[in-house]
Amino acid sequence: MSSKDDESSRSDSESEEIVKAVSSRPVKVSYCPECSYPAEYCEFSGKLEACKPWLETQLVEASDLKEKGKVKKKSAGEELPGGKKKKASSQEVVVSVSKRGGRKHITNVKGMEMFGHKLDDIAKQFKKQLSCGAAVVQNPGQPDSIDIQGDVADTLLERLPTKFKIPKDMVFKIVDKQKVPAYE
Repeated sequence: MSSKDDESSRSDSESEEIVKAVSSRPVKVSYCPECSYPAEYCEFSGKLEACKPWLETQLVEASDLKEKGKVKKKSAGEELPGGKKKKASSQEVVVSVSKRGGRKHITNVKGMEMFGHKLDDIAKQFKKQLSCGAAVVQNPGQPDSIDIQGDVADTLLERLPTKFKIPKDMVFKIVDKQKVPAYE
């Protein structure tokens, strides 16, 4: 019986040595200068076209991704499970006003992040400038938006092109459940 115990202890000690030998070597990972992801994850960064020249010069096997069929060409929209297509988001700001109850209103602003603005910072500015409550609302399946207490749509429409440098042709408002250009 002692010979079996010796064999099992040897196999355990040998496997521990192998694990130690493998784990003691550092792994060298090369990171993409464009997206800062490891090379094998560049395709998931959303900047694959910008990363391609670096991938082709640095990693021969990564440039073969297109041949293997891993790189998908982006169409007008992304494909969702079930074969449905997701619409590509466009750069536009949509301002709408909804009734909350009684005489109270909420102004909703969508699309500000498409112009490089941080929604938290904008909500904070709206709170100070308009003297009302404002918060970033995260809706699942929809882009984030800013809810502002009160009907301040007219004031917002005056400030969006001047203060936030948003082109007038990219600003829309919701009137009678129809999206119409805010500036005509």
